[in-house]
Amino acid sequence: MQSISSAPAFHTLIRTDLQSEDEGFFSVLYEIIRRHPVLFTVLFMIPFVALLISMGLKWFYVFNDSAHYLSNFQIDPKTGTWSDTQRYFSPGIDRYIRELDIAGLLGGIVGIFIGLFVTVSTEKANRQKEKLNQQEMEHIKTQTNLLVQATQSLNTLMVDVSGKVNEKVLLMEGSDEILKGISKVVESAQSQGNDLLVLSNTARMEGIAPFRMEYVAKHADLKPHELRNATQFDYARKAEALQRDRTDVENKLKGAALYLQNMGSDAHVEFVTLNDQNEGATHAFLKYLGKVVNEHVSVETYRPGSNAILNQRDDIPHHNRFLVPSSAEEAMEPKSLLVNQLYKDHSQAIREMQELGIRVSKVNKTLPVQLFISSPRDNKPGIFGAFASVFLVVVQALVVGPPN
Repeated sequence: MQSISSAPAFHTLIRTDLQSEDEGFFSVLYEIIRRHPVLFTVLFMIPFVALLISMGLKWFYVFNDSAHYLSNFQIDPKTGTWSDTQRYFSPGIDRYIRELDIAGLLGGIVGIFIGLFVTVSTEKANRQKEKLNQQEMEHIKTQTNLLVQATQSLNTLMVDVSGKVNEKVLLMEGSDEILKGISKVVESAQSQGNDLLVLSNTARMEGIAPFRMEYVAKHADLKPHELRNATQFDYARKAEALQRDRTDVENKLKGAALYLQNMGSDAHVEFVTLNDQNEGATHAFLKYLGKVVNEHVSVETYRPGSNAILNQRDDIPHHNRFLVPSSAEEAMEPKSLLVNQLYKDHSQAIREMQELGIRVSKVNKTLPVQLFISSPRDNKPGIFGAFASVFLVVVQALVVGPPN
């Protein structure tokens, strides 16, 4: 699975293509004439020809027959006849030509061409914008099709896994069980030289669990209500224990990646997770967090070194209560503090895995499940050829979300 290309890079590519395919001035003008011949004739050709003829007559009169042109002809009041016996057309047309202003004629002609240039330039800009929009729509359509195909492939995978290796598929919920299951998969991959394939919304193993009261309690073999009278110091120790176990599992995964690399085999670790960067109008990881840390949850801060009792919140279910450690100087709102911490952990985990040679692919759509697969290698590409002996852990998506 490849990461979806970035929007800025895509826009740059489109602009480069448009520049290379830039239509010429006259080709656009010809297209305008072909599409709107009547408007072009009425608004450009007729005024232009009229001004051109007027300019020609004016210049002919002034420079070739100056004496006649500059004479002051009048109508004889007695006979009522025009005194110019050598008129070129009628007295009215001659009078019209005499009163034309050369500067005005030149300005009119130049104005017509300026209007034509503006019209063609605007049409070119509109065409480029239309092409850009069309290519963006094609890009969005392509990426949407890819996401649909990926979802269909994942559904097919789940069906095949359930049917072919049902005895080795574990469906888990709860951070403690999940961490143990992941450890088994990692150990299987390392001991057997298998590919280790991971599909997870968060790059940190159970990255949200240490901040959730329900999972902190489960990890400590307690019921959530048994933390009712716990001090903030006691709660911090239990949350840190979950953090340590989570870190141990992450270190096992990193160790397996280094071990497989040092073996010199083709086996590798591949990690597919949510994109930590802003792709277009979607920030995949923050959008995922918005589904978890939503308006129904309560996010509070606590002091890890305080002996004060945790706040009593009987109105909030334990699975909707998040606690994030904070110092006295921390002024950030609790929910923002939690989101900021989770985002930093996610981005840091991606960088650390990439530095260790783990193949990290980023997707922009929340994953429906989390998979941890130790896949034996054989001649058939992909994980579908390994169903006979695959060891798989399936974790419910949004494992920190409200229970069903």
